[in-house]
Amino acid sequence: MVGDGTTRVGRLAALLALVLALTACSPFGRGAPSPTAVPTAWATPGAEQAGSPATPIPSTPSVTGGRIVEGGLTEPRTLNPLFVADPLSEALSSLVFSGLVAVDPVSAEPRPDLAESWDVSEDGLTYTFHLREGVVWHDGQPFSARDVVFTYEAMMNDRVRSPRYSRLVERVRQVRALDSATVEFHLVHADASFLTTLATLGIVPQHALAGVLPEELVTSPFGLSTAVGTGPFSLQQWIRGDRILFRRHSGYHGGPLATEEYVYQVLGSPEDLLAALREGTIDWAELDPAMVAEAEQIDGVVIERLPSFDMTYVALQLDPAKSTLFSDPRVRQALMLALDREAAVAEFWQGHADVADGTLPPASWAYRTSETVYRADLDAARRLLDEAGWVPGPDGVRVKDGVPLRFTLTTNGDNPRRRQVAEWLIRSWQALGIAVEPQFETWSTVRQRVVREGDFDAVLLGYRWPVDPDQSMLWSSDSFFDGLNIGHYASAEVDALLQQALEAADRAERAELYAQMQEHVMQDLPVLPLAFPHVLVARSERLQGSEITVILVRNRADIAQWVPVVGE
Repeated sequence: MVGDGTTRVGRLAALLALVLALTACSPFGRGAPSPTAVPTAWATPGAEQAGSPATPIPSTPSVTGGRIVEGGLTEPRTLNPLFVADPLSEALSSLVFSGLVAVDPVSAEPRPDLAESWDVSEDGLTYTFHLREGVVWHDGQPFSARDVVFTYEAMMNDRVRSPRYSRLVERVRQVRALDSATVEFHLVHADASFLTTLATLGIVPQHALAGVLPEELVTSPFGLSTAVGTGPFSLQQWIRGDRILFRRHSGYHGGPLATEEYVYQVLGSPEDLLAALREGTIDWAELDPAMVAEAEQIDGVVIERLPSFDMTYVALQLDPAKSTLFSDPRVRQALMLALDREAAVAEFWQGHADVADGTLPPASWAYRTSETVYRADLDAARRLLDEAGWVPGPDGVRVKDGVPLRFTLTTNGDNPRRRQVAEWLIRSWQALGIAVEPQFETWSTVRQRVVREGDFDAVLLGYRWPVDPDQSMLWSSDSFFDGLNIGHYASAEVDALLQQALEAADRAERAELYAQMQEHVMQDLPVLPLAFPHVLVARSERLQGSEITVILVRNRADIAQWVPVVGE
């Protein structure tokens, strides 16, 4: 394995990527299993996965000349799996690059992709992947175990500066090819999230990138103007600020595709996007809640409302070296009790969100609401502050030992909804005698201060949870510097439950452990969960095929099954 120590450069690159999972603009979520889906167990610890090779994406009849056009308001940064970090880049990258494993868009179970099967050792530390035969890259070269090892070693090389670096080196001890069709992963500790989190990463071709110096991979045109993958589509053209054209890969290992071309069209404004839906120049798009009412009036367009993995929340500074204002849990609980979150969902998300009664997102297979539920109660909030020693001063602002209960709330004010929510929070807390100053910055400034400096009192953010329900990234005490536990929340009970859940192979057992973890977090309130915004999709009726789920939207999984009805 290359790069087996966490360096400052590698750690910083990983943090910058992690913060991109914090939703900066529209709070779109991406992912959801069906509650009625029957899981498919491809492998269990200590068991060998046998049987004939499985196809990761069920084949559909080829439709000559069909085209699907997706509309969007933002543009991906890169398609290179070594460097994708923002959600859109990761989603579109999956059209071009396959992983060892795919995630079923309905059940959220791992299923074969480049690996047709895998074995897991009894102790959960060794995964052996048996690669699919006959897979070729878009340039016709054969795919092999060398490509898998090259990809993961590049991501774990601190000189490459991949955003995957820290998460991989903390969990993967070694990757090696046993032969041209077999790859073995040795993990640092048992990790039930490995298959759906790390084994899904896109594989890049060794023959195309081995000649590039590790430091130069990040500036390589690969993933921008050129790309060679094994996915269902190949990159044909990328016109910056306009569109990206993908064409189906005739040698795709998942079978023939239902569409000839896939286009990602960049639109300049919400009005342009709605006009494109109305005119039929795009076939589907994600919507902001403010766009739904108008989109509902467009003939031939269906609106899908899906539960999400996104959480909007306020993080509080708990590092005693920076602030002690929120050290008493009664203060944090009072802040939560001041908030009428039902009214906020109705006003700011037009009802297209769920009140966050917990931290487990509604799209997750582990979802359940917390037993600790907060509803607006100003009298109870005032009592808690009184009990904590924060009493109203002469000017109405609460004080304790001569220190006023005054802090700054930071957020990216270039997002109109984020600004509105921040202003509502401030009004709600002022009703308790708390003085809060808004600090509206650009998203790049918020990202810099959150990641590199931890310079904040309270910060309003959005976060997209992974498909796997592991929440170590926000709550583990190991995530102070290499994760997003930016407030330095530390709980021995939560740390233990998170570790137990990663070591458990059974879904029901994991779900119960995460429910217990959630109770601790909701009682401690290191952050104030506000809402889980819905995923809102506008889809033309001409698109037929697989069910739209939030995992499909998140990963573009099974998008090759969509059938554009030609000539209509």
